[in-house]
Amino acid sequence: MWKNSFEQQHFVVYFALLVFWGLVHLFSHYAFGLGWGFFPFVITLPFIPFILVWLGVQFSRHFKHYQEGVCRSLHVCHCFCTATLFSLFVFHFVY
Repeated sequence: MWKNSFEQQHFVVYFALLVFWGLVHLFSHYAFGLGWGFFPFVITLPFIPFILVWLGVQFSRHFKHYQEGVCRSLHVCHCFCTATLFSLFVFHFVY
């Protein structure tokens, strides 16, 4: 029971990160129009490396479990979520 609950908690964290990315993206999009310039970029920059490292660790952990053949569909879903979030956060600062 504990392991299943622990696996479900990651989906809540993924959703929270998606909402955080959406808010940062929206705020950054309108920052120049509001006269704030690069302020959102400077504020969010310290958080992004920690988020990217955590997503990378989760991806590698779930990819390892996927290769072991244990509950493959759940680990594919985790890998998809982490890879998508990783890409969103990287592309937000690249573009």
